[in-house]
Amino acid sequence: MKLVRSTLRCTLFVALLLATCVDGHIRKLFFGLRPGPKGAVWVHRWCRRIVRALGVVCEVEGRPPIVTKHGLAVVSNHLSYLDILIYSAVTPFVMVAKSEVRSWPLLGWITAQAGTVYVQRSDLKGGRTQTHAQVNAAMREAFRSGLPVLFFPEGTTTDGSEILPFRRGLYHSVLADDIPMTTAALAYALDEPNPGATVANDVCYWGDMVFAPHLFHCLGLHGLRTRIRFDSTRVEGDDRFALAIHSRQSIVALYTDLQTALAVEQSAYETAEHESIATA
Repeated sequence: MKLVRSTLRCTLFVALLLATCVDGHIRKLFFGLRPGPKGAVWVHRWCRRIVRALGVVCEVEGRPPIVTKHGLAVVSNHLSYLDILIYSAVTPFVMVAKSEVRSWPLLGWITAQAGTVYVQRSDLKGGRTQTHAQVNAAMREAFRSGLPVLFFPEGTTTDGSEILPFRRGLYHSVLADDIPMTTAALAYALDEPNPGATVANDVCYWGDMVFAPHLFHCLGLHGLRTRIRFDSTRVEGDDRFALAIHSRQSIVALYTDLQTALAVEQSAYETAEHESIATA
């Protein structure tokens, strides 16, 4: 059953990405769609369709971020390639992503339409490392888009067992233009029996995992649920070190609360299942 579900959902996922690209090209040719805020709103609508079609339940706590006249930065923990899809399904964002994403088939073109800021993490063979000035300029334009700008300061995905120390590079851009910053956290849960599967290994994407097989297994999971919690409190800090520390503290607290709540709900679900079986 899982093999059939994985195959069908992977086929559906690719078909929806192709449909998104076709729709995007048509809108660019005839309706003036351009990369940036309008593109991000368009991507948001398609992400909502894709998340629903893949059977992922998405729950939101707190008020989604509202941009001020000075712009807004939102920082979050990072668990999986699904994070960007989930966040984009909740509300339009301008994302910050590693530069390699731009070359991904289908996804690279789609993310570019949302005005995604691509950041080189290190020297690339045959390429040129971005300077701080180049990154700051790209971020400044994103902050002026009228949409919240989302980035993941851990700089990589994890198995969810901890939140890594935050990299401070992008905080330069926040400080340079005195951009308000808030935090968010997301966590995943499996609400249905998936023998041998865990969130850490089958939903989270980390270490030396290979994308295609991991995606195939992930899309075959039954009862996948994600919960996002937004905190509208502005993160304060006089320098990038303080901003990184304070935003991480906020996200650790949010994520810990999410994990606790999901664990309690999962325990209650399992208890109800056992009682139902016992009385059957």
